[in-house]
Amino acid sequence: MRLLRVPIPQLAPGHVVLEEAVSRYVTRVHRLAAGDRFIAFDPEARVEADGEIVRTGREVRCVISALRPSAAVARTGVTLLQALGKGEKPEQVIRDATALGVERIVLVESSRAVVRLDDDRGAARRRRWQAVAVEAARQCQRGDVPEIDGPLPFDAALSLAGHEGLRLQLSPAAAVGMTEALAKRRAGEPVFALIGPEGGFDPEETARAAAAGFIAVRLGDFVLRTETAAVAALSVIVALGSKS
Repeated sequence: MRLLRVPIPQLAPGHVVLEEAVSRYVTRVHRLAAGDRFIAFDPEARVEADGEIVRTGREVRCVISALRPSAAVARTGVTLLQALGKGEKPEQVIRDATALGVERIVLVESSRAVVRLDDDRGAARRRRWQAVAVEAARQCQRGDVPEIDGPLPFDAALSLAGHEGLRLQLSPAAAVGMTEALAKRRAGEPVFALIGPEGGFDPEETARAAAAGFIAVRLGDFVLRTETAAVAALSVIVALGSKS
């Protein structure tokens, strides 16, 4: 039987008292009791360990064995270049991208993005984004968290793709379908997915992306919201990549 994976922040060997939320998850949701074993993991540290419950009740106590590198890390080769959206849209995208196994998320400034962050607000948002990624990784039992960068200027974000890998820019007006472009992906080749803001990238940005080697691709017949486009595109990329 596959052992339950249990997220434990700041995982370390020895005796541990589980946090209240984790205790409920282990004993009430999954009905584990004293003597039952599980796998503890910490996505921030990218480590895991064997665990065993030694006592339940008002406190759930367990013993954690020696740490080892996590076995459940993402190996999709996917980087998301996401135009910075307003409100909680970046958090939603980061949450979904983490669960889909994206290895790197880059928030991108664009001319049509209405969000502008000063240094203080930017630092606070980056801490929030990291926390969202960690919580998403714990929830989906992923053993690592994606690297999160930005917000970066448009050209600086494009340059991260370098000259290697399959570079895709989502555009509802594109002549090439996403699945058609992905069919040409070589085994193990990294993918960079560029998603625009509400209203899309302006013509100059689109031209600069094309000059940087990004192929314009469409996903379906309709115009999607930026956060919907991100999760839809990533789902296709990851699903097709897992078959290669």
